[in-house]
Amino acid sequence: MKIDQMKLARFRNLEDLEIEPNGRLNILFGPNGSGKTNLCEAVHFTSTGNNLKGTRQSELINWDEDDTLIKISSAAEDQIIVYLKRGEAKQVRYNSKEVKQSELRRILPTYTFTPEDLNLSQGSPQRRRSMINDQLGVLSDDYGSVFRKYERELKKKNNLLKKDEINEDFLDVLNERLADLGAEIVDRRSDYLTDLNEILPGTYGEFAADDHELTLNYSDGRYADASREEIREILIEDIRENHDREIELENATVGPHRDKFRYRLNGRNLRKYGSQGEQRTAVVATYFANLTLYEETFGELPILIFDDILSELDRSRGNALLEYLPHDPQIFMTTATRNQSFKKLSGEFTAFELNDGEVERLT
Repeated sequence: MKIDQMKLARFRNLEDLEIEPNGRLNILFGPNGSGKTNLCEAVHFTSTGNNLKGTRQSELINWDEDDTLIKISSAAEDQIIVYLKRGEAKQVRYNSKEVKQSELRRILPTYTFTPEDLNLSQGSPQRRRSMINDQLGVLSDDYGSVFRKYERELKKKNNLLKKDEINEDFLDVLNERLADLGAEIVDRRSDYLTDLNEILPGTYGEFAADDHELTLNYSDGRYADASREEIREILIEDIRENHDREIELENATVGPHRDKFRYRLNGRNLRKYGSQGEQRTAVVATYFANLTLYEETFGELPILIFDDILSELDRSRGNALLEYLPHDPQIFMTTATRNQSFKKLSGEFTAFELNDGEVERLT
C-alpha cells in the first residue's frame, strides 16, 4: 500500500496537517523542531505501533490536547484510521473494520532508518539482537510468537531465581522449556545470518570505495553448522554450568536473550578495528541488504523512511545512499538542508518544507 493522502490532527506539534505524498520519493526538509520527523513518525507508528521518539503512546498527542488522529488513504481508496485518546486503548480501523496492529504491519509495511541506527555496529549487543529480532519478525509470521513464548518462560525463571527457596524441580522444567525455545530462536537467527551474508558483501561494496568483505555472525562460533538439537544440547550444558552463578545473581545469564553478534570486515572485528566511516557504511549496507531479503520474501518493498540520515554521513557515503535508493517503493526522507536534499536525486520526487508544524509543498 502506498500513501496517496495523509491527514494528521493533534499529532505532536502537527496540529492539523494534510499532504498528498508522491508515490515514489518525498523530501521533507526544515529546521530542527519543524515537524518533519513527526510526520514520518505518524507513518511509522501507524505501521508498527511503535514511537520513533520516546516509548509512551500518550507522548504522540499534542501537549494541549486529549487525543490524536491519523488518517491514511491509498489511491485504491483503502483507508487506515488510528485514533488515540489519553487514558483509553488505541483504536485501529482498516476500511471501517477494527484490525489488530499486527495486521497493519502487513497492510502498510514500513522500514525506518534513523541516526540512532547508525550506532548498530558500535553499540551494545542488545542493539544487534533487536535488529535481528525485528527483521525475523518481519520476514516470518511466527518468529515473534516463538520469541514472546521464550520471554514469558524467561520471566518465570527470573522470578523463581529471586525467591529465598528455589524449587529445583520447577527450575529444571523451565530450563528445558527455555532450551527448546532457545534452540529454535538461535537456529532461525543463524539461518537469517546465512541469508544476510550472501547479500551483505556486495551491498557494502556499493557504498565503499574498496573491495572489503563485510559479514555479521554470532560471536559464539559453537553454533556454526550446528543442528537445532545440537544447539539445544549446547544451551542445556551452559545452563547447567551456570546454575550456581544464576542463583547467586538471581538472573538467567544463559540463552538467546544474551546472544552476541559481531561484524567482521575482511575477517577483522569491525567494532575494534574499523573506522567510524567503515562502521556506518556497514550499518547502511545492512539496511539495504535487509531490504533485499524483504523483497525476495514478499515480492515487493515496504515504505522506506530515512530520518535525517544524510546529515550523519560524509558526502561520499551520502551521495552513494541517494544513488542507491530503489525506484519502486514510496520513500520519505527528512533533512535540514535543502541543497543536500536535492543533490544527486533523479527521477520523480516531491519536496515539502515544514516549519512550526505547518507544511508547504514546493514541487
